Amino acid sequence: MKNDATARPQATQAPARLSKGDFVTALRKLLQEEGKAGKASVDVRAATLHTDVGVYPARGHSMPTCCTVMYEEMQPGDEILLTPSGGKGPTLLVRYKFPRGESRS
Repeated sequence: MKNDATARPQATQAPARLSKGDFVTALRKLLQEEGKAGKASVDVRAATLHTDVGVYPARGHSMPTCCTVMYEEMQPGDEILLTPSGGKGPTLLVRYKFPRGESRS
């Protein structure tokens, strides 16, 4: 067995930065699944969405991007239940209502 340190992830390295598309895909999938389950609404917390997509909390996290996506995916009738100071943070809580209109691209 070859002992190659470069082949193993290093604990001191920051995780790969997550993209806006990563959060859009995860949030839309969640909304689609919950809508198909017949729910009237679903509450999504930023910390939970970020954890579902990638490691949080972690150095180099993408929480601002996660929150931006949550705001951008809101449609008429959706509600912000909790806004963190500064507008973006792990406590952001949005209630998305069903049925959903057309998805934005």
